Amino acid sequence: MIKKIFNADDFGMTLGVNAAIVRAYNEGILNSASLMVNQKYASEAVELAKKMPNLEMGLHLNLTNETPAANPQDIPLLVGPDGKLKNGFVNLLLLSFIHPRQFSTQVETEIMAQVQKYQATGLPLKHIDGHRHVHLIPAVYQVVRQVAKKYGIERIRQMNENIFNTVLQNKSKSWLTDGGLIKYLILRLLTWWNAGKSDVYFYTILYTCKLSKEQFQNVRIPQGYNAVEVMIHPATPEIDREHLEDVWDESVLSPYRTQELNVLLDKSVAQGIN
Repeated sequence: MIKKIFNADDFGMTLGVNAAIVRAYNEGILNSASLMVNQKYASEAVELAKKMPNLEMGLHLNLTNETPAANPQDIPLLVGPDGKLKNGFVNLLLLSFIHPRQFSTQVETEIMAQVQKYQATGLPLKHIDGHRHVHLIPAVYQVVRQVAKKYGIERIRQMNENIFNTVLQNKSKSWLTDGGLIKYLILRLLTWWNAGKSDVYFYTILYTCKLSKEQFQNVRIPQGYNAVEVMIHPATPEIDREHLEDVWDESVLSPYRTQELNVLLDKSVAQGIN
């Protein structure tokens, strides 16, 4: 039987995200999570993870938001005057072409700092992926691949989803109007560019952050894969609304985050993937 990985991204981002991950693990089908080590509630996430022994843990590489793990003076291309990470996905991609050597050096500095910070938690490091999918930017991916080899990280998230397979299995065409198709095409192109390979099939990029139970009915995974990863972003908006000073990404307040938590709480969801 194919292994089904339900991975919650953003562990450590907010109190509401942490609470949702704990609930999805204890009451639902969540069995994997990715930790953002440079977030305010990362320490809480680590302590919670230690109480969830069957939760596979990995690094959610963050190069776009909040405080870096490295000294800001060592990564001037990545941070602003306030010392916080300043670039989105597109800017990082452009910088990798405009300042290739400096960019690669500084990205390596920050990635190594995040890996070392993760290792200091004592948690097993089973996989690595990227916030906003930054790990797929070719210059970033080269560093990630080297780090994975050095530290024995088993899996790097790859965008190998077959769009035709997904479209045939889902009636919803929201990806035509909400940017899902554009995101899919860009990430698939970068995966091809990186020559990224994996025996883990990725499913759900077309419906990112808007998953519902309907996306998990009679899903057929293509042959040749040993596992499937579902990326999902559960949160508890009612908790985070009480701590708005900690919210830098307003998507955690979206009802879609509650919807994705409800997906994880429905144990029949896993049965729809074969």
